[in-house]
Amino acid sequence: MDLYNYYIWENADPRTHKWFLAGSPFPMMGVIIVYLALVYYIVPKYMEHREAYKMKTFLGFYNLFQVGYCVMVVVKCFQAGWTLDYFYRCYETDYSNRPKAVKMAEVTWYILFIKFFELMETILFVLRKKQNQISFLHVYHHISTFFIAYVFCKYVGGSMLVFSIVANSVVHIIMYAYYFISAYDVAIFKFLAAKVKKYITSIQLIQFALLTTNNLFGLQPNCNTCKPFLAMYIPNVFVLIYLFRDFYKKSYDKKQFKVK
Repeated sequence: MDLYNYYIWENADPRTHKWFLAGSPFPMMGVIIVYLALVYYIVPKYMEHREAYKMKTFLGFYNLFQVGYCVMVVVKCFQAGWTLDYFYRCYETDYSNRPKAVKMAEVTWYILFIKFFELMETILFVLRKKQNQISFLHVYHHISTFFIAYVFCKYVGGSMLVFSIVANSVVHIIMYAYYFISAYDVAIFKFLAAKVKKYITSIQLIQFALLTTNNLFGLQPNCNTCKPFLAMYIPNVFVLIYLFRDFYKKSYDKKQFKVK
């Protein structure tokens, strides 16, 4: 119990203790277990003898919500004092209750909440009977980012590593905007979607490369970033690079084969 209190409460950011999902790890672990049960058993069983749901209108609003939410996160990062040199310069976490320091901590919670909310995407795939899209990459990516967002909010609460939040939000603005326009049979939308589609995975891979570089800057001996977090985060980024690169190669090879 002493070890639990030491690692879960005494070493954590006291400002986030009472925030939704940012306190005890048990709700977060429960969410992951329920998510896996819904995706692999409960919802598939429910859909077994039912027609696939279309959900076109709902998905349109969902994609627009994601774009707006990510724009809001980027704006709040700038309001909290984030600048472009957070990419390479050592900025340590300000754990004080100064307005900008608290606002930066709040930004990390906004990311935790949206990663929790994004778990719903897999359930929507099952409801639409899009099982082919529920790959290991998809499920691992959602669970790992939710878990990392929890750790980030609970222990890090700022620092130069907030670069990852800005980069991820910018990528998601592009990605969900693409999902929105590709769903509608409008000439200009179809033109833009065709232009953007082949770059989506490439943009994600570039994001991972930038995150890795930022994390390596954070490992400087004289920079007091949360090193245990980086020891967990960097290997996960490498796993995602491998999985996304493998997905890109398979998709590209299939297209090449079809062309031939």
